[in-house]
Amino acid sequence: MDEILKNLQKPFPENELEFRVGATNSDKTKGLALAYIQARAIQNRLDEVIGIENWKISYKEITGGFIAKLELKINNEWIAKEDGAGITDYEAIKGGISSAFKRVASVWGIGRYLYEIEGQWLYIEQRGKNYVFKETPKLNNQPKGTLIEESKEDKAKNIELTFGKYKGKTLGDIFKENKDYLIYLTTNSKDIKIINACKYLLNLKEVA
Repeated sequence: MDEILKNLQKPFPENELEFRVGATNSDKTKGLALAYIQARAIQNRLDEVIGIENWKISYKEITGGFIAKLELKINNEWIAKEDGAGITDYEAIKGGISSAFKRVASVWGIGRYLYEIEGQWLYIEQRGKNYVFKETPKLNNQPKGTLIEESKEDKAKNIELTFGKYKGKTLGDIFKENKDYLIYLTTNSKDIKIINACKYLLNLKEVA
């Protein structure tokens, strides 16, 4: 069991990593680079470590998303773990299923290390409705001058919501407009970074 988990949790080759823009700063010149892996890379890892016949995935639709159950056959016993995700803005059903699969894979330790790595603030540019990085990010190996240091307050207030009635606004803007909504997020958000950022901002006397 220990050897199986160790192999499941191994870091992925750099060429299998992808990055998306998370939060952006107030003038939209810098974005938080968040690393992730595609579902296919997870499937390949399971095939290599467990064997194609020794794992299976199933999904249950819930309100606003999906619960994924990933079962692994270890020592002739099927062991199951579950996690879920909401539907996405792009290809809602397919995206929701894929996100649920990645979440439950993380429960088994696959790619979990990527959630524990501090994001890096890099220069971005707008393309259509989205933002992309001006230079391809690399995990923990950024050239000098591309990593932008921000204070704890800046990191908190520059987090941009991707859901709800304040979608597209930063926590700093929401703080000035409706502080009560940050209180709401501390008890209703499922994102621990958003919860901690809201608590931090609420403890400040004023947000510049």
